[in-house]
Amino acid sequence: MSNIAKIKAEQTAKKYERIVLDYFGDGGMAAAATDDESFSRLVKFTLGGLRLDAKAVFRETAGYDELVAFANKAVGRMTAPLLLFVERRLHKAACIKPVKVLKTFYGDRVRVIVIGTEMSRDELILNHEIGADSCITKPISANALIEKIAFAVKPNNQLGVLLDRAAELIASGDLDQAERIAAKAFEIKPDSLKCHLLMGDASLKRGDYEAAEKHYVAAARAEKLYIEPLKKLVELCRESGDSDKRLAYLSRLDTLSPLNFERKVEIGGLHLAKGDTDKAKDYFEEARRVVTRVASDMVSDSLMQIARAIGEKDQDMALRFVTEAIEAKGSSLGQADLWMFNDRGILLRRQGLWQQAVDNYRKALEIAPGDAGLFYNIGVAYAEGRQYDTAVDHFEKALAADPNLARQAPSVGYNIATAYHRCRNLAEARKFLRISLEIDPGYEAARRMLEHLAE
Repeated sequence: MSNIAKIKAEQTAKKYERIVLDYFGDGGMAAAATDDESFSRLVKFTLGGLRLDAKAVFRETAGYDELVAFANKAVGRMTAPLLLFVERRLHKAACIKPVKVLKTFYGDRVRVIVIGTEMSRDELILNHEIGADSCITKPISANALIEKIAFAVKPNNQLGVLLDRAAELIASGDLDQAERIAAKAFEIKPDSLKCHLLMGDASLKRGDYEAAEKHYVAAARAEKLYIEPLKKLVELCRESGDSDKRLAYLSRLDTLSPLNFERKVEIGGLHLAKGDTDKAKDYFEEARRVVTRVASDMVSDSLMQIARAIGEKDQDMALRFVTEAIEAKGSSLGQADLWMFNDRGILLRRQGLWQQAVDNYRKALEIAPGDAGLFYNIGVAYAEGRQYDTAVDHFEKALAADPNLARQAPSVGYNIATAYHRCRNLAEARKFLRISLEIDPGYEAARRMLEHLAE
């Protein structure tokens, strides 16, 4: 990184730190519903690093109900929004209901960050749809955590103040004043997505369906992946009785956020009402598959959590739980689940079961054909079984899939070099040892092998 880029990065980091400090200085508070002690420790460490009293500004709760109860007490006393970290799944339950409850009752007075491991795109979209302001994929660094908090709690600018005031006026029924303020907001940011939403809400309250639809459609055009305008259009069509448009908007929502099983049921019901039984059945079946998938994900995550808690204390038991976690996913296994195969492969290799590790990675390749990391792991397993020619073949497949693979960590180049050395391809061995030492000049094993090969 150049000096200029480094200075800019430091300035950006300082800016995020200042936003976080200002938030807590203005009466902000954070709470978490998580059973991940390492994440709670990271939050405390990060706040402490900013010279904040973590005990005073951060609360840990044992579950969703306790978090909601804490929010009930805290929100009314706070001048700043309450920041909430919510584990994606906790005690075999999903966060969907508590997040919906919190955002329905408190809106922007709570800022919700959903936390979890290995979230797919569809899961991220679903979390945002139910009301999450942001998502964190663990593990996360302290600097990245500060940035996430800053984006979630960033103080309102002039536009934000106007929009918040307009929303309050609409809720209280003062539609004329709300529309005047929204007009001022449009002057600051023409075609503002949020302003169109508010104007649509005001028009809907007046019973002017045509004007409401016009604003909601404008909001949907402003951001094609933003779900809220489409949800507003669905509600508008439900109220106006236009079932055809409602079905069209629901179908667009289903394409954007396919994990919402309640929506699939609603779409199925509309098709059934139109007499299209076959389409209705398709959506009802899809809803069932989504529910089954969510349930299997919860079981799988719980089993992986148990396996990681066991760690190296009982590798046979840990291996059993990882295998059960993979089996629990069944037909819903996808690329986002490769980490489970990697965990199982590590456990197998630690026990010297390199051939079983190869079989494990090959099963993962059925899910992600051509994945460079899987080819590399197969190569490592073959090398541990002293099958160096086969190891080199797989290392070369990995490098063909990702030419920069060897630069991911010094150990990667070293492992590849070792296999080439055993196959007496000394030129390639030296090349990859040099790559390892470029990344980490102090990598002793690579340095010793390169000195040996230079003799």
